[in-house]
Amino acid sequence: MFTKNLNQKKYQSVLYTVLILCFVLSGNRLAAEETNKANPSVEPKKDSVVTPEKTNPSVAPKNETTSVSEPPNTNPLVGFERREDNQTPMEIFNKVYEHRLMIRSGFGFGKLSPAILNETGPAWFQNSLFRQITEPGAPLAIPYKPAKDLGVNSQFFDIRYGYKNKYEIQYAEDTTLGVYSRNLPASNNFISPRTDAYWASSFEGNRLLRFEGVSQNLRFSYTHPVTKILMVGPSINFHRYTERNNISYGSYSTSRPEATVPNKTTWSIGGDANAEYSMKGILPGIYSKLKLRDWWEIRARLELLDRKGNFSVLGSQIIQEVFNDNSSSLTAVTPAYGGRVRDKGTILNLETSFQYCRFSLDIGMIRQDIKRTYETYLGDTVGSVPRSDYSARSVYIGFSEMSTSIKHTVTEFYIMPGVSFYYDEDKIY
Repeated sequence: MFTKNLNQKKYQSVLYTVLILCFVLSGNRLAAEETNKANPSVEPKKDSVVTPEKTNPSVAPKNETTSVSEPPNTNPLVGFERREDNQTPMEIFNKVYEHRLMIRSGFGFGKLSPAILNETGPAWFQNSLFRQITEPGAPLAIPYKPAKDLGVNSQFFDIRYGYKNKYEIQYAEDTTLGVYSRNLPASNNFISPRTDAYWASSFEGNRLLRFEGVSQNLRFSYTHPVTKILMVGPSINFHRYTERNNISYGSYSTSRPEATVPNKTTWSIGGDANAEYSMKGILPGIYSKLKLRDWWEIRARLELLDRKGNFSVLGSQIIQEVFNDNSSSLTAVTPAYGGRVRDKGTILNLETSFQYCRFSLDIGMIRQDIKRTYETYLGDTVGSVPRSDYSARSVYIGFSEMSTSIKHTVTEFYIMPGVSFYYDEDKIY
């Protein structure tokens, strides 16, 4: 009796368990069918990108036996930190933009060794030697104090377009201004030894009152990935340069009693002459980028400088003559020169760039090492004062200017904040 009741209880327990399982499975099936009815599948647009979050892996397309892998996530709407790394060096180097327009502006400071002063010492000395042929006994002009390197302030501006950080077009303008004046001289000093007609003297021959050099550059660059962080390529620069110098000339001589006009003092008390240069050239170069971090890049550019053009010097020089009877007079003479000029050398630009979103801060250095030569140099100082009584810049033909090359160097350090605008497939940001 006890055994019969036990078997009956076991049979009832198994039956209840089976009924419960059938009920649960039926409920799940009905819920799944209701879900499919409430959310019918919609075929995505041809150009839309389906993200992994919206993909239902449990529903497979009909009549397909093989699975199709998702393409890499290149949606420009996705933030940079969520984009996947590609495998080629170029794609790893450039993960941020397809098109970029950058505008920068800044200022700097530096040192200048101007050719207009560096040429004065040897040119005046050699020209005073040539004068002995036509004007025997005219005072010599021997330089004894060359011009020092001078301070400059600089202004910078550029705008550039980049395509995938590989192709780049840049327009850049650099204006260099001297920071000296009559109270802060930039000059050449001379001595004149005693002769049969003149006493020995010392004077300031040339003073630079203002310097302004403007470089305009239109550059086309291409850089190719060498490694995952280094890119190197050629560049070409359509370059234009203008230089404006404001100069004051000086001279001093005193005749001896044995001279034709005894005890006469001739003093060039000042003047104002403008020396202007206009040159252009096509500069080849090499351009490199080093991507150390996503936000830190180092750039370097070396260009071979070769520009040529015209120059002119025109102004006035005031000369005072004091005679033996203490009478005096002021007379103006006119220095006028012109010809062809050429600059050759190198331009080196080193720059470190820090970027945050669309903003950047660039700190850099530009070094110009130039040798200036004159293909032609013609002119004279015209006036009524006897030529043997004062030292002129040049006489008729500047043989000394054309015979040698003159150093011209500029070193500038700058800081340039900038802002960029990006364009990808679907938007500008």
